[in-house]
Amino acid sequence: MQKDPLVRPVDPKSMRLQLSRRDPHGLAQHPLWREAEARLLDRLSYVRIDPKSRLDHGIAQFGQAVHHPRASLDMIWSVGLLAYLSNLRTTLDYWVSALRPGGLLMFATLGPDSFRTLALALGDSAQERHVAGYPDMHDIGDALVALKINNPVMDAEWLSLSYSTPESALNDLRFLAGNPLSDRPRGLKARSWRARVLEAIESLQVDGKISIPVELVFGHGWAGPAQTPEGEISQDQVQTIRWVGKTPKNLSSDI
Repeated sequence: MQKDPLVRPVDPKSMRLQLSRRDPHGLAQHPLWREAEARLLDRLSYVRIDPKSRLDHGIAQFGQAVHHPRASLDMIWSVGLLAYLSNLRTTLDYWVSALRPGGLLMFATLGPDSFRTLALALGDSAQERHVAGYPDMHDIGDALVALKINNPVMDAEWLSLSYSTPESALNDLRFLAGNPLSDRPRGLKARSWRARVLEAIESLQVDGKISIPVELVFGHGWAGPAQTPEGEISQDQVQTIRWVGKTPKNLSSDI
């Protein structure tokens, strides 16, 4: 059976446990997600919309039950939530079903290049044991097309999280998510493993700063009009998709 690219090898119970040990609201205010929100807001500035009903579905709402009638929302806004889910497809399907025809979906998440250098330094090229991986924006865009989102636009920008010491980097990476992978090594870690992780992080040092590249993925699109009684979509409702490349940018946040 072909693997679903929007289903990640993440243990949902472990993710819920790890996030419960953090303050989800505090996590949403991390410099990484604040920067992602600022860049998503910049994209919103090009959109003319006055939503009467809006759902903010971000990290702070992780694990909370969310119920909205079908076709009841004018706008759904999400920063970061998709990066913590094991099954993105389920949430995308819910979002699209909750939007009214013509409603706007906007979100920001992480792309597959996020923390890639650290994964390679730890010998986890598949990103299945020590460092979690993230879906490609093209797969997310394809899912939106299949869900009848009009003209979905997906684009990516790159930034770097920078730290002064390996210890500060490790503490921050643990705060961001830890390791919720299903195939992660189990049991208590020996001090030698911590030393190995710190050594891997230190190997990323450039000009006295530890730099860890992160890929931010942004998406937006409009919910399509209702289907005809026969369940068919008219020719003028054919969906298109556009990929937009962005120049890499950096975020220096010594945490």
